[in-house]
Amino acid sequence: MNNNSQNENHFKAANQVIKKLGFLSHVDKNISDAHDHGNKQAEMTLNILKAVEQRYTDSMKYFLIAEAGMI
Repeated sequence: MNNNSQNENHFKAANQVIKKLGFLSHVDKNISDAHDHGNKQAEMTLNILKAVEQRYTDSMKYFLIAEAGMI
C-alpha cells in the first residue's frame, strides 16, 4: 500500500473514532430518557448499542495507536 492510501485510511479511521465518540457522548442521555419514560426495550437496546460502539471505538483507537508506533 502506498503512503497516500495508508494516510487516507488513517484519516478515515480517525474520523470514524471521532464520530463514534460523539455518539457515545450523547447515548447516556438517550438511555436515561428511555428509563425515565419506562421504555425498557429502548433502554436495553441502547445499552447494547453503546457496548458495541464502545468496543468498536476502542479497537479503532488501538489500531491507530499501533499504526503510529506508540505501542
